[in-house]
Amino acid sequence: MRVIIDRRVGKFLDSISLKDSSKALEYIELFEKYGFSLGQSYLKKVEVSVWELRPGKIRLFIFVKSVEQVIVHAGFKKSQKIRREDLQVIRQRIKEYL
Repeated sequence: MRVIIDRRVGKFLDSISLKDSSKALEYIELFEKYGFSLGQSYLKKVEVSVWELRPGKIRLFIFVKSVEQVIVHAGFKKSQKIRREDLQVIRQRIKEYL
């Protein structure tokens, strides 16, 4: 499975602690290897073509674009629900990829 990391997500991963970024990259590798067969503790569907990869306190939002997947947004988990601002950013970045 081909996963593309948006440059803004890459900058986020570079700016956080080594422990957190290593765990996020480990989860990305698991997703590349196992795809959508990962369990709900790893991966959760958010919207029609948006999934949430859940490495610890980090959340990576994946947009499914035909044969490739794009990680369009990342952030720290702050509550049970996804913040409205995060959803707006995700939707805007999806438009950029379409």
